[in-house]
Amino acid sequence: MRGGAKQPARWHPASVVLHWLTLLLVLFQFWIAGPMRDESRDLISRFELYQRHKSVGLTIALFVVLRLVLRLVVPQPGPFESNPWLRGAAGTVHACLYLCLLALPVTGLLLAAASPIQIPTLYFGLFSVPHPIGPNPETYRRMLAWHGWAGNVLIALGVVHVAAVAVHMLVWRDGLLSRMWFGRVDRRRV
Repeated sequence: MRGGAKQPARWHPASVVLHWLTLLLVLFQFWIAGPMRDESRDLISRFELYQRHKSVGLTIALFVVLRLVLRLVVPQPGPFESNPWLRGAAGTVHACLYLCLLALPVTGLLLAAASPIQIPTLYFGLFSVPHPIGPNPETYRRMLAWHGWAGNVLIALGVVHVAAVAVHMLVWRDGLLSRMWFGRVDRRRV
């Protein structure tokens, strides 16, 4: 434990807020992806949807980076699981979730940058995000595939994550969710 500080019973409120905002933004991203790719829509509405999708993706990346920084600088709850296998599985799923949440915006930005049709990435219409590369058909195809793959992996990991929380809540009834929620911590197991 950093500096001998006592481990808190729950996550820091900033981590809790960022966790739930990230979830809402991820759900929005999957929801908007359908209309965004709907070729029967007019080009202006599709352009606006793509810009919103890119802006939200970059916001998710920012939130993930902030959460990782918080993990380094703010005391966090100790491991919840006593079983080493379950603790390792939980850590692996969390690490892979973070990786996907960072890979999606990175591949999305590179996808936009490598596109044969060069359209600036406008962060919520406030400023233009520089593209780190120029048009490149091979990179475009590769980033498109990786972006889709990372999205599918994120869905699978999200299902595993929610299923594990459901087991903690409904089967083991051990109060795990209260550590990542607002209000009091269920102290039956913490």
